[in-house]
Amino acid sequence: MTNEQFYNYHKTLLEASKGMVLITDTRKLLYLIVYVVKKHMKLKSACVFHYNEDAKGFILRCRRGESNAQKGYRIDGAHPLVAWLKDKRIGFSYNKNDFTGLADVGNELERLGCAACIPSFNKEKLIGFLILGSKISGDSYTKEELELLLTIANEVAIVIENAKNLLELQRLRSKEKENYFQTILALARTVDEKDSYTRGHLDEVTKYGIIVAEELLGSKDINMEDLKIGLLLHDIGKIGVPDALLHKNSTLTSEEFEIMKQHTEIGARIIEPIKKLKKVGKIIRHHQEKYDGTGYPDRIKGEDIPIEARIIAVVDAYHAMISDRPYRKAMSEEIALNELKSNMGTQFDPQVVEAFIRAHEKGKIIKPKK
Repeated sequence: MTNEQFYNYHKTLLEASKGMVLITDTRKLLYLIVYVVKKHMKLKSACVFHYNEDAKGFILRCRRGESNAQKGYRIDGAHPLVAWLKDKRIGFSYNKNDFTGLADVGNELERLGCAACIPSFNKEKLIGFLILGSKISGDSYTKEELELLLTIANEVAIVIENAKNLLELQRLRSKEKENYFQTILALARTVDEKDSYTRGHLDEVTKYGIIVAEELLGSKDINMEDLKIGLLLHDIGKIGVPDALLHKNSTLTSEEFEIMKQHTEIGARIIEPIKKLKKVGKIIRHHQEKYDGTGYPDRIKGEDIPIEARIIAVVDAYHAMISDRPYRKAMSEEIALNELKSNMGTQFDPQVVEAFIRAHEKGKIIKPKK
């Protein structure tokens, strides 16, 4: 190989290795390094082993070209080859004569069709190694090539460990968010359960909301997952409203109603720390808006109100009307339906009310038994 040829693929391999730092998927990264090395060094074969904690050994994750080793092949973490690589920490060309007295190491390398082996270290930890076949040209590996490959392999080791740490961090954050969500849901159920008049409200409203959304599918762009969470958590903000107001057996005064209205904003703030529930926070904030813009807290109207919030507004109001309250007895279903109809276009989205009525006529909306 000429100096110019070496320089060209030396440059190519280094540029490829820089691109690898952007990859956080370990599997894709391992496939890429095997592909790049085999292609640009014009090898008959190449494969990569990566350490697996659960298997306590090195697993063949990817191979290309002529190779007897099958994907998934395992080399035990205590194998003499592993010990030898940890001790030498160098890339090398395989020569049977160099392994006299190390039959287990030599036999394993021959079984893998090894012409060169490149270990990959992150600090003191061996995280994997490349097994490279012969060059198509028949040329031997040069010292410069082995040093270059060792440099790249060690850079990739850092990237793999960083990707592993990132995935673990994401897993922990996801678990933390899930725990936070479960805590919020538990709080919402606490609000629901502590009042004998509203007990079961969350479950019934959620059921109605999903049914209405299914009636609307095709005509409205509805995020069913956000809707379901919004239905379950729409009243979570009432955790910040005094019990005396929640349980009052007479109509709220204007001052008391101003306090009650704050539950939509409180609920949105409770959800705010969970980024993936950002839209749910908006749904909760706006579920008391009115279609004509006279609701609260922001007095937005029509299509500016999230469709999921418009659905909650209808099913929440309906269930409240057919349920006993401290200050009044439950309305009949007929009266409640007439109330929805008479408030179409003012308080409620007409299309949502129509979908609710269709579902009711089909027998899907059923009043819970006491």
